[in-house]
Amino acid sequence: MTESFDVVVIGGGVIGMTSAWRLAQTGRRVLLLERDRTGAEASSAAAGMLGAQLEVSEPGPFYELCLESRSLYQAFIDELLEYTGVDAQLNHNGIYQIAFSQEEVHALHRRMEWQVRGGARAEFLSSTEVTNEEPIVAENYGALHLPDDSNINASLLTRALSIAVTQTCTVVEGAEVTTVQRQSAAGYVVSTQSQTYFAGAVVVAAGAWAQRLLPSFPGKIQPVKGQLLAIRPRQGTLKHTIFNDHAYLVPKQDGTIVVGATEDREAGYNRDVTVDAIQYLLSSVKRISPALCDAVFEQSWIGLRPGSSDPHPWIGQLAASPGLHVAVGHFRNGILLAPVTANMLVDSVEGRPWPTHWQAFQPERASVESGVTR
Repeated sequence: MTESFDVVVIGGGVIGMTSAWRLAQTGRRVLLLERDRTGAEASSAAAGMLGAQLEVSEPGPFYELCLESRSLYQAFIDELLEYTGVDAQLNHNGIYQIAFSQEEVHALHRRMEWQVRGGARAEFLSSTEVTNEEPIVAENYGALHLPDDSNINASLLTRALSIAVTQTCTVVEGAEVTTVQRQSAAGYVVSTQSQTYFAGAVVVAAGAWAQRLLPSFPGKIQPVKGQLLAIRPRQGTLKHTIFNDHAYLVPKQDGTIVVGATEDREAGYNRDVTVDAIQYLLSSVKRISPALCDAVFEQSWIGLRPGSSDPHPWIGQLAASPGLHVAVGHFRNGILLAPVTANMLVDSVEGRPWPTHWQAFQPERASVESGVTR
């Protein structure tokens, strides 16, 4: 017998869970299908940076989207804490983007100038000011300080969201979706290997696995393997997240520092932790903060980010498939963009018009022909 729901959300990462929770709060009957366990993939593996200003190289709609989502985070985390009892440890510690050359200084000044013109807080600190605040950071040329960028504990965030969706939605884990088929104007049939479901609307938020469910989607979605590790300083630590040349050190409330992350677009779904990657991460620690070389190695792990052929995510209803909505291609920004993406999907499912700056993320920009399996 086919069970019916108002909405089926495919994917139990932070994007899928936040969206399912918000949709359930509108009074809809929501089913969340996850191929593994909720939060088991890239979401819980993330370093948890909320780098709205760090991650964006130029002004525009994506920058606005990142800022908007960051502004939602405190209320989002507070609501989850009240609802689930789990504190995801939002840490308003700011980010230092360190310069180790004069060329990097010029690049950071250019970024600071356009961000400040747009109303954001950013300041350039001298090397002396950096050393006064962060004594264990290597000799440097100064740093761009982004005081409003922050970080959360990704594993605690996914735990809180798992509790929230379990209490408000029907959640089926170990359910890999095989097809999503348009049955009629009334909705879709979603099939797993053992069950079928009917829903008036479907949200595909399957991360690195989304392409399999959207075979006609012209934007390529692929896994990007990232490897990370955690260390525990013996003496002295960091107050701020430190970033330089794609490497970052993120201090956590439990006393550890998360170090990340590599990017491998050729690894597919491989989950091996490799010597080369660990060596790169440890050399980044030594370059950024030699004083941490005697830190205790705690653990290493991998995450498969949902990379894409476009630097920005695709969010919203597919024009050729009414009732079929996507939230895909978030790459390194799934944690940051979860609150605003969920709001966008609620409006998309309810058919409400979007603000102008959201329009840039509609799937139509990828010239969608069809998003369903026929």
